[in-house]
Amino acid sequence: MSELLKTAIRDHGRVEGDLVMVDGFLNHRVDVSLMTEIGRWLAAALGPADAVVTSEASGIAPAFATAEALGVPMIFAKKRPGQPPGPISRSVHSPTKGDTPWLHINPRALDGLATVVIVDDFLSKGRTAAALVEMLEEFGVTVIGVGFCIEKAYEGGRDLLESLDVRVVAAATVTGIEDGRPNVT
Repeated sequence: MSELLKTAIRDHGRVEGDLVMVDGFLNHRVDVSLMTEIGRWLAAALGPADAVVTSEASGIAPAFATAEALGVPMIFAKKRPGQPPGPISRSVHSPTKGDTPWLHINPRALDGLATVVIVDDFLSKGRTAAALVEMLEEFGVTVIGVGFCIEKAYEGGRDLLESLDVRVVAAATVTGIEDGRPNVT
């Protein structure tokens, strides 16, 4: 796991309700050195692939850093308020924003790809990553692993993704919240 990320969560992360907020260094204001280190860690943990896939918006920075470390393209699923045309889309509830956007990948973005890894900022319940796995496999692309900057282990997302026979890695794990602070391992 990434010691630099764990330290950043301990020192600068905060809790709002049941959300672990890391917007000062990870997913609103991005510490580029930290993100580069996370990308290298995820690339090493996930291994080679033809591309890195994520969903907009908070997954873009870690996916970009991972793609850079792997030397492959990055693709992101766009979020839409309504069902987009085309075959590769899913609706996914966002616990952060409380809405249910549609994720959409243009099939042309997947041309020539056999294998991908999925990267995102958080693993909570796993619904977004599961939707991406389903969408990609529906198109005939093999997902060889899913990587996250931070896993909230108490949310159950790992179980959902592993039930899809997908390998899951996380650069840091939050095991719970105590006294308004995230417990990081």
